[in-house]
Amino acid sequence: MVIYPIPVEVTQARVQLVVDQAAKAPPHTINQDLQAVDHAKAAAIEAALANLPAEEPPLVDVKV
Repeated sequence: MVIYPIPVEVTQARVQLVVDQAAKAPPHTINQDLQAVDHAKAAAIEAALANLPAEEPPLVDVKV
C-alpha cells in the first residue's frame, strides 16, 4: 500500500478551518477556509503530477 505524504499547505488550511469552526466564525469565513483547503489540495495534486516522469517508449519494437 502506497501512502502519500500530505503537503504542509493542506494541513495548515485544514487546521485553520478547524480553528474557525471551533471559534464559531461567520459562515463566509468557514466558506473561505473550505475554498483554501480545496485550493491547497488542487495545487498539491498539480505539483505531484508535474513531477511525474514521462513514460519512456519501449526499448524493443516487436511487430507480428
